[in-house]
Amino acid sequence: VIAAVQGAAVGGGLGLALSADFRVACDRSRFVANFAQLGIHQGFGISITLPRLVGQTQAARMLYTGARIKGEEAVRIGLADELVDDSDVRSKALELAAEIASAAPLAVGSIRATLRQGLADAVRDATDRELAEQSRLRCTEDHLEGVRAMAERRRGNFKGR
Repeated sequence: VIAAVQGAAVGGGLGLALSADFRVACDRSRFVANFAQLGIHQGFGISITLPRLVGQTQAARMLYTGARIKGEEAVRIGLADELVDDSDVRSKALELAAEIASAAPLAVGSIRATLRQGLADAVRDATDRELAEQSRLRCTEDHLEGVRAMAERRRGNFKGR
């Protein structure tokens, strides 16, 4: 599975991009985990998939701050695999898919299963925890403030309530 990211991969879109085996990005690509800025906990298994790609420290930075990671930085930290011109994102993703498809399919499937061993179980466990935290935080003043602040395009004024 190859994600061709030509614009924003934010929130659930980030979760979708992270579920792919590879990500092709461009200068217009941006990856954002803005959950804390909304006063909510991440979901979509991001608790597992993001640190697995970029390491615990970079994942924490993205999740705590909601930083916008552009294409070049995404490649540098391991969030994306290739940076290409905007017009080449789709063709590069298809080229990579063709290259993989030229290999022995049973071997590719076996290798993929080994590399991703335990991932589905870890994501399932994480999404249970993520849902519990989202449910708890959804009822807070901070979450309401985060949503208002985002709609008004301003920084949140969080009170820890």
